[in-house]
Amino acid sequence: MNRSTTILASLGMGLWASLAMAAPPEPVVLAPIEHIDAQLVIVDMDGNEHVYTPDSLEAMGAFRVVTKTPWRPEEAVFEGTTLQVLLRAHGLDGSEAIRVTAENDFQSIVEREVWEDVPILLATRVDGRPHTRRARGPIQFVIPDADYSSSDVAKEGHLVWMA
Repeated sequence: MNRSTTILASLGMGLWASLAMAAPPEPVVLAPIEHIDAQLVIVDMDGNEHVYTPDSLEAMGAFRVVTKTPWRPEEAVFEGTTLQVLLRAHGLDGSEAIRVTAENDFQSIVEREVWEDVPILLATRVDGRPHTRRARGPIQFVIPDADYSSSDVAKEGHLVWMA
């Protein structure tokens, strides 16, 4: 290995280490959203339904993640609450798995090991604006790219959107 190859290999390893250490979601305060028909429904262990709008999700605690997704090659600012916060509010954070069903009936099983391994943001905004159906909203499950890329358990099927 010559000197330039050694330098390139060292630079590549340093870049990989910096990408793998993504910042966790940071708390933020957001103005209200008015998507009248957008909602997420949680069914608790007793069969009771709890309906959330983007506003009521954000009221649980809002977080921000700057990341790209498999469908968005450029980084964007995603804001919303986390799946972990929502599950904890209903005593579901100890469940073995949850089933997520989108409006188009797409279903994904998200195992506890996934939400314990990576932060999952329930994004209600992108780049400061309410998330739209055209852009995979109005509620989208987002995992920071560095966490998603380094996880052995997070899969593309866990990145559900509600449209």
